[in-house]
Amino acid sequence: MKQSRRLGGAPPAGRNHTASSRPTLRALGRIALVGPLVWGAVTGFAASEASAQEPVSRPVQLPAPGRSVAGNGDSTAIVENPANLAFLPGAELRWSGFFLDDRALVPSQGHAFGLAFPLPFLPMATGIRYDFVNPTEAVSQHLFQRQANYHWLTWALALGSETASIGLSFQRSYSSSGALHGFRSWSASASARPSDYFGFAVVARNINGPHSDWGARIGPSYDLAGVIRPTGTDVLELGVESRFIDEEGGYWVPRGVLDVAIPQFGRLRGDFAMSDPWEDVRQRAWVASASLVLIGNPFDGSVELSGGTRFGNGLGSQAKGVPQHNIHTEIAFRSFRENWGTDARRMAVRVRMEDTPGARQHVALLRRLWSLADDEPSVRAVVLELRASPASSFAHVQELQDALYYLRQQDKLVLCHLEDASGAALYLCSAADRILINPAGGVRFAGLASRYFYFRDLLDKLGIRADFVRIGAHKSAPEQFVRRGSTDTARQDKKELLSEIEREMTYSIATGRDLSPAELRAAIAKGPFVSAEAKRAGLVDGYAFDDNLEFEVSRLAEEELMLVDDHRTPRREKRFGPQRHVALVYVDGDMVDGRSQSFPFVGVRTVGSYTIADSLRQARENPQIGAVVLRVETGGGSAMAADVIWREVQLTAARKPVVVSMGRAAASGGYYISAPATYVFANPLSITGSIGIFYGKVDVAELFRKIGVDAEVYKTAPRADAESLFRPYTAEEKAELKRKVQQFYGLFLHRVAEGRGMSKQEVDAVARGRVWTGRQAWERKLVDELGGLRQALAYARAAAGMGADTPIIELPVPQTSLVGRLLGVEGVQQNLDAQVLLPGELRDMLAALAPFAMYDGNQPLALAEMLPVGLP
Repeated sequence: MKQSRRLGGAPPAGRNHTASSRPTLRALGRIALVGPLVWGAVTGFAASEASAQEPVSRPVQLPAPGRSVAGNGDSTAIVENPANLAFLPGAELRWSGFFLDDRALVPSQGHAFGLAFPLPFLPMATGIRYDFVNPTEAVSQHLFQRQANYHWLTWALALGSETASIGLSFQRSYSSSGALHGFRSWSASASARPSDYFGFAVVARNINGPHSDWGARIGPSYDLAGVIRPTGTDVLELGVESRFIDEEGGYWVPRGVLDVAIPQFGRLRGDFAMSDPWEDVRQRAWVASASLVLIGNPFDGSVELSGGTRFGNGLGSQAKGVPQHNIHTEIAFRSFRENWGTDARRMAVRVRMEDTPGARQHVALLRRLWSLADDEPSVRAVVLELRASPASSFAHVQELQDALYYLRQQDKLVLCHLEDASGAALYLCSAADRILINPAGGVRFAGLASRYFYFRDLLDKLGIRADFVRIGAHKSAPEQFVRRGSTDTARQDKKELLSEIEREMTYSIATGRDLSPAELRAAIAKGPFVSAEAKRAGLVDGYAFDDNLEFEVSRLAEEELMLVDDHRTPRREKRFGPQRHVALVYVDGDMVDGRSQSFPFVGVRTVGSYTIADSLRQARENPQIGAVVLRVETGGGSAMAADVIWREVQLTAARKPVVVSMGRAAASGGYYISAPATYVFANPLSITGSIGIFYGKVDVAELFRKIGVDAEVYKTAPRADAESLFRPYTAEEKAELKRKVQQFYGLFLHRVAEGRGMSKQEVDAVARGRVWTGRQAWERKLVDELGGLRQALAYARAAAGMGADTPIIELPVPQTSLVGRLLGVEGVQQNLDAQVLLPGELRDMLAALAPFAMYDGNQPLALAEMLPVGLP
């Protein structure tokens, strides 16, 4: 047996330490003590057992059983691999306890308390841990001839991305023995997870070769580690690693780790390590361990309880065969949930709506409902409490209906509870299993109405003259500025649109409420309704106060359910590696040249061509984005802006699937940008079409005359001031303008024909400014399929060969501020100020006048008339 070199010595002069004997620090521990190992994985390594080992005298922190250095995903990474803290999805508080047979010849007995968490708003994480190490009696007597303890305080910091990280930690030791007190050590590490199937890490420990107060030294060590996930997820993880100890001439400690998920329970973990297998410095020795991890996943985090044992000749000849005496246990509390373990008891989840969501908030609500359907096996029912209109458009209601039907398809019950309900709330709740209403409530619905504003007389009184040229009698958007009412063609279009919406809505509600359309129409004609009238009409099923809902949902489920708020914490990501994403690009608002802007006090939002072009370019050039869903929520705007966005959609569709999801509207310029997409979805009541162009300006010369303003114009050419606001068009200029508008219209037809695979004549037959619902557009081949955002995302993922759970990245990234995020006011509905300060009729009027403020007089407009069929 090779002689081990002892490091240590008498305390330096002038130091007053009370150690009862001269302690010795062995240069290196016999092995890296490790966590649980599946028993069957050990048998191949344990065929030959080494002789009993001399005691380990290296004062190191307590081990992390069953964790791979490369794959470690909890707070034990503070001491094992600080770089991995960057991959923590949330905070974790952990206690670890290690208990050994008194005859064990290793010091790793004691307790450790660790806390780790990501830093808010930064790609960083930090952690702190305190180890109370209480070596066994055999180790203490060998080293000190008395019981001697020591403590380690470790602080770690990590900086990382989705796939790579670096970390740094500082350790300091405390002890009543000068040989163990005063170590100040630095460690550094790096981890990379380039694939779902593997990752690797390097760790340098004690890189400064720290010394204790008595001059004893701990030499550095270096870990090279790899982790393999054969399935591409965390269901099975294999770790292969080795530690080089730079002491006594240096030697290796190879190690293997196995970590297996147990559905509805937790995990089975284990590892095996061998010290100096080639006996370069000392005799070969091995230690293995195995443990069972029970994980509980309530809604607001997770709890882990684990227990296991260690065995092997590295524990000493007298302790190796008593695994029942060499045990460890851990308890952890997390702010996030694990993928494996026991979920909370079956429950009902409350989803309460007190405000009407905007476009992005609507999508957030949809994703929340889909997640309840797909990811929460413990959820038996969803209680939807509607205290405001659930959506701002018929199309959005249909998407929410689809989400409720999807919940029911996934064996979830849906209970709707109403108070003072709108027609939109009734429309949505008709998809539920049961509708209840507050006894003092009602349903404010008596049919649909449409309202259009005409400003001709107002403009005449002000001395403003609107002068527009349009293509097609159906392009009615300019009429509100030049007429006192609709043309016969426009009036007929509006009546037909209202009838189409009424048919769609009536059929849906009647089907959900088990009524015939005729019965429902007869009932609606008697509206609005107090709660008793709504029940007699078959619109609701019963009455309930808020405090009765837990009882009512339990009765619906025919089992006792606890009703809880939807305060779910996120789950840990199942996969390593750079995740492929679907980019969800919002085109929400009136289209303008330049950058997006918002005018909150009138509830108007503009979507800038440069902003959307940048987002599409980013999605196209990012290799981790496999497909794009273009969420179109616009009635159009600037024809130039539409063409800029059209080109970016075309370029992106040539590289990866681009799927359009039409929201409330994708009309005129909104349809223009949809045409080159790979595939187009529309809700049955999305508003689309309006393929056409108008062009014009306002003449304020009379207004200026009335207020005493005169203007002189000097020009070098006859048409130099043709677009001036201070005179009307001449007859010649108007003829030229008509010719140019015809050219723009021809370009519009060409763009649509090219994108949709139709002839220009076929497009023109359904164009000329005519507005269609999504269903009508589908019947005319302007869209490919009826469906909402859920169907569009599913198609995009499949077209790109991605899984159904591929995550979504939303673009453009909303503008946020640190103060707003800290105060929790980011993401508030952008037109909230308008809703609070202005009556609805005035908001509608200002929105109709918005083109005067937003568009220059020289801009051709691909803009649909504002849809006036408000949600009831």
